[in-house]
Amino acid sequence: MAVKMIHHHGFTVSDVQASLKFYRDTLGFEELRVSERKDLPSYDVILGYENVHIVTALLRHPVNEFILELIQYVNPPSAPREQRNHYVGSSHCAYEVEGVEELYEKLVAAGYGSINPPVDVVRGGITVARAVYALDPDGISVELFEEFEDVVTK
Repeated sequence: MAVKMIHHHGFTVSDVQASLKFYRDTLGFEELRVSERKDLPSYDVILGYENVHIVTALLRHPVNEFILELIQYVNPPSAPREQRNHYVGSSHCAYEVEGVEELYEKLVAAGYGSINPPVDVVRGGITVARAVYALDPDGISVELFEEFEDVVTK
């Protein structure tokens, strides 16, 4: 049996409500639901903890219907760790955007950080995109890029 498709991408966050402000209010995802999950033995087995209690938010991109899940652990409590892109197992989502400069300014005005301001991505002397690695409220990298040429094959 093969993988049929990607269903969703999830991030563990420290505060679902703070993360909603970033992903929903700033990046434009639409909120599908926020749910509290506890006293579900299947979650204990799936997640590998006893008495799991989590708060989840599901968001959908309004154009391509990509689903993003934000998970806040109540029990066991969320534990912050250093977020670094070179760590094995680190993850990020890359979002193609229009007007990366304007979105960057919106993020800065809203108080969010970034690893870099928008920078040209040049390959073989051709500017294929302009990109920024923004940081969500937990310091999770979110790549925002404005594509000028095919970034997958060039």
